[in-house]
Amino acid sequence: MKKFMSMKNILIAIAFAVLLLLIKDNLYLVWALITKVINIFKPFMIGFLIAYILNFPYKFFHNKAFGKMGRKRKFLQKLKKPLSIFCTYASVIAVIVLLIAIVVPQITNNISSLAETLPSYFEAFANKINVSFEQINDLFNNNEEVNKSIQDLSSKVLSFFSMENVLKVFGFAGETALVLWNMLSSTSTGVYNFVMGLIISVYFLASKEFLCRQVKRLAVAFIPIKYLPKIYEIVDIADTKCGRFLVGDIIDSAIVGLLTFIVMAIFQIPYAPLIAVIVGITNIIPVFGPFIGAIPSAFILLVIDPWYMVWFIVIIVIIQQLDGNVLKPMIIGSQIGLSSFWVLFSVIVGGALFGVPGLILGTPIYAVIYSLLGKKVRNSINDKGKLAQEALDFEVLNYTKIAEEQKKIREEKEAIQREKLKKLIGFNKSEDEEDDKIDDNSED
Repeated sequence: MKKFMSMKNILIAIAFAVLLLLIKDNLYLVWALITKVINIFKPFMIGFLIAYILNFPYKFFHNKAFGKMGRKRKFLQKLKKPLSIFCTYASVIAVIVLLIAIVVPQITNNISSLAETLPSYFEAFANKINVSFEQINDLFNNNEEVNKSIQDLSSKVLSFFSMENVLKVFGFAGETALVLWNMLSSTSTGVYNFVMGLIISVYFLASKEFLCRQVKRLAVAFIPIKYLPKIYEIVDIADTKCGRFLVGDIIDSAIVGLLTFIVMAIFQIPYAPLIAVIVGITNIIPVFGPFIGAIPSAFILLVIDPWYMVWFIVIIVIIQQLDGNVLKPMIIGSQIGLSSFWVLFSVIVGGALFGVPGLILGTPIYAVIYSLLGKKVRNSINDKGKLAQEALDFEVLNYTKIAEEQKKIREEKEAIQREKLKKLIGFNKSEDEEDDKIDDNSED
């Protein structure tokens, strides 16, 4: 207690309290500073994320494809890493270019065709609803005038997508230039961050062993040794769960999008490429991703033909069942270790706190916390022994037995402390007696 109440600790506590008060009074400045720092380091964050994802194909090329290189001829050993990095980026860029060459033209055609035919689809859809209401009126002898309301609804929907309405939304009178400038600025900043992140990712991937060694040296130098095993454990669990989840989720979403396109093409449902891309991209988000992608796609098909929407919903339900029960367990496996409730919890909380990145990364991050907390709980229960195991089962729970056992444990600890105290007192007493004997001998 005396050590805790030392002058140094008191000064540190006072300085910390003053710092908290300053942060509270200038919270907007602190947040602006944090945002500024994040924007500065955003290319490095993007580069680290790209390098982290590409590390999986890199390990395939480095350990499998070129694993035997340099065993007989040592000079080839130096070419192993550059060749692996080159093949990694070349293969990924080739896949992206191939997808762009195949998918983008079809998506562009789908969007232009949808923009041209959407007014006529809305009009035909409104006419169908009008005819249905007239049949209902004739059947039940009602006089509901729905024609005017349907026309008003369709005209409002059409006017919403018109260029005139878009210009009004942006405030074309004076604010359009500012809005366009902000859009151009944010787009150019995003492109710059992505390009710089891609370049930085090459350095991360090429120097990952050196960087990991530097981080480890810093950790050993400035972190107490007793905390290092726990930190290494956290890093290992985070790498296992987050890495496996991210890469597996991307592969799974690509397969789901491809399956959606193939089945829609077989059933000749229109706008298959556009809808397949929407479904594949949104499928990266756990739980809510399929709904986010399926609802606007189903609405587009509803306007074209309600039967297309029905077939699409059936297809999506079947693909999602196949994905949840076969594809994801096969690709991602049981590395996440979360029940459906905690997955839903992590997605909602992550999305509320951090937006779209929280929706995607909330589940693996929470899986790391859940795993570490679960291990701590298991160790605590095991330390408490058999009685704690019995207390977990409500049917054999015995409060009297628990109280008696706790009392017994306290008495044993007190007895051990008394014995230690007696030995200590006896040791001191024997020393005093020996000192007295030495004094008596000296006097003699």
